[in-house]
Amino acid sequence: MISLNKETNFVSDYVVFDLETTGLEPNDSKIIEIGALKYKNNELVDEFSVLINPECDIPEVITNITGIDNSLVKNELTIKEALPKFINFIEDLTLIAHNSSFDLSFIEENILELNLPMITNKNIDTLELAKKYIPKAYNHKLETLKKYFKLNYVSHRSVDDCKTTNYVYEYCKKKALVKN
Repeated sequence: MISLNKETNFVSDYVVFDLETTGLEPNDSKIIEIGALKYKNNELVDEFSVLINPECDIPEVITNITGIDNSLVKNELTIKEALPKFINFIEDLTLIAHNSSFDLSFIEENILELNLPMITNKNIDTLELAKKYIPKAYNHKLETLKKYFKLNYVSHRSVDDCKTTNYVYEYCKKKALVKN
């Protein structure tokens, strides 16, 4: 099991990542998109973006949310091909995600299914940070925070959700530094 190895300090070298999936349960849903942004010394240095053929039909409700449909992924990599590339991309850097336990549960389920070595990266959850450092937001869903900060990114697409997540992370980091 991926240890939810929470990082309690703000870091400057990290990977923000996000998944789009066919549902909410990692044991019966599939990953259909992985996006990740790599930062070194707080500067964007690399991007990872891959659509994934889930080898099953994407539910209409998911297509309506993400815009990802069966025709878009039919010729894409499978998770067996894509996940090792993602694991290589993240190296041993701290992972940052919004509601990280959700995304990490899908990564873990697929690592186990594919018999890959478990990752042990530390992680930071921007949902928890937002609750602490953005108390005036109506709620702390990523979509709400995107609107709160008037960001112009597409929702429910991995790379744009990573950009929103990184904005939230950097905002919370600045708030924390001002407090100290």
